[in-house]
Amino acid sequence: MRDHRTSATRRAAGLSRLPLALALGASVLLSVGAAPAGAAKGPGDLPNLQAALDTLKSTATHNAVCRFLSAPVPGGGSPGAAVTLPAKADPCEGVPSFTIKDPLALNEIAPAFVTGTAQPSLNDAVKLSYAVAGVTTSGGRTATVLLAPTGTTGWHLAAVREGDTDATYAGKADLATTVFSEPQIRGFYQLKLTTVEPLNDAARQGLNGQPSVSLADYQKLVKARYADKQPGSEFDTKGFSSGLGGGRPHSSSASSTPLVVGGSGAAALVLAGGAVGLRRRKRARLR
Repeated sequence: MRDHRTSATRRAAGLSRLPLALALGASVLLSVGAAPAGAAKGPGDLPNLQAALDTLKSTATHNAVCRFLSAPVPGGGSPGAAVTLPAKADPCEGVPSFTIKDPLALNEIAPAFVTGTAQPSLNDAVKLSYAVAGVTTSGGRTATVLLAPTGTTGWHLAAVREGDTDATYAGKADLATTVFSEPQIRGFYQLKLTTVEPLNDAARQGLNGQPSVSLADYQKLVKARYADKQPGSEFDTKGFSSGLGGGRPHSSSASSTPLVVGGSGAAALVLAGGAVGLRRRKRARLR
């Protein structure tokens, strides 16, 4: 009889703990699914992924890519030249078929890290700036769609530009490696724990030819390069720069200028007040 009561007591105790266990399990799931603050650690670690996918699949984004691809592949051209896009009722008329890939996280160095007010740690050094998606046409031309965050829950189309460099490097991130860019020189790096390694020639130059540096030493390098070129500085107010961290898509080469909405080393689709244009610039400025 005593054994029966003991067994019943144990079952009751187990049932009483079940809601707590379920609550703890739900808490773990919510923590895993929560949008990360700061940098995105891996290529799939993008906050509000469904919202980004919805934006990429929207008619507005599809038409914007069509308008961009309506222009010829950028060549030379004079600095600051604007290219007039064909006026068509159907922006996709005559445009080769294309595929927009899934969005990836594009991290950049954080302004506070550059000024030295933030610690040389992953969470403080790097911030998530854009979601980028590579575009490939049936003819082999590539482009990139940039999405900027809308509040804390969504994304909106920021720019379309030539080439898929951003998406290519963003795709090199994994759970152990954070990829980020130094947009002012178009350098791409990978951060493993507290070690910064270059991924392209611009980044190697940015590290003075070193194969790797500590995050603390990298902070000293970028502070020396940009700390006196922040928004409001003399460098900025005299028109030499649009400032660091100005919230605009960065230039994709050292020979180009970021545009009001979307910059590129060769060309970018500009979306402003409903007007659409393609512009090319050649003089570098800090963001």
